[in-house]
Amino acid sequence: MNALNRNLFYTFVSIALLALPVEAQKSEEQDPFTHPFANPVDDPQQPRVLIIGDSISIGYTPRVRKLLDGQANVHRPMTNCRWSAFGDEHIEEWIGNGDWDVIHFNFGLWDWYGWRQESKATPESYARSLDRIVRKIRAKSSAQLVFAITTPPCIASERNAKIVVTEERAEQFNKAARDVMERHKVGTNDLYEVIRGKRAELQKGENDVHYNDAGRDLLAAKVASRIQRKLKVLPAKAF
Repeated sequence: MNALNRNLFYTFVSIALLALPVEAQKSEEQDPFTHPFANPVDDPQQPRVLIIGDSISIGYTPRVRKLLDGQANVHRPMTNCRWSAFGDEHIEEWIGNGDWDVIHFNFGLWDWYGWRQESKATPESYARSLDRIVRKIRAKSSAQLVFAITTPPCIASERNAKIVVTEERAEQFNKAARDVMERHKVGTNDLYEVIRGKRAELQKGENDVHYNDAGRDLLAAKVASRIQRKLKVLPAKAF
């Protein structure tokens, strides 16, 4: 190998090595078991599940996919679904043509803390938004519905909102949600109780509503289990 060819060879090798991290990153972004927004290519023999919710649901979505691997195609909107009034505006867009077997949905933390909202939510406005969301879903989809009762507030003043949401205040919102779901005969998945008493252990900090890996695993297991219960009562698909 002459000097010119040798230099060209080393140049190509260097470029290839530099490209490896980028390719690895692209691969991770396309992996539904790693990236929450990497929705899977559907297996037509499996039911379709849609997870709707805030950053807490974003955190557990890839883990739910792993737990339901081979049982369901698990999707989510390509966004943080934020607060209930925002959900009311966008729910029809998120469910698309409505071709879902199970929809597991959640709103609450943004309503409690008022992040990015000029008009702060109350338990009454929260209930009105949830009522409209359920009606809009049912108008477009025959999916079985599960509403996730929101995970607890953080222990101290939340780092962005700079307020403390007490458990008593959270329960006012959660009761409003339960009343709406009972009225519409929508099943619930109580993620609040999964975390109650374990906030110091599972949340990332006293001022942070988000969860460490152990917390995400625990939530994912509860969500996957609740979805499985719904999947078991689905009629067999005809092909």
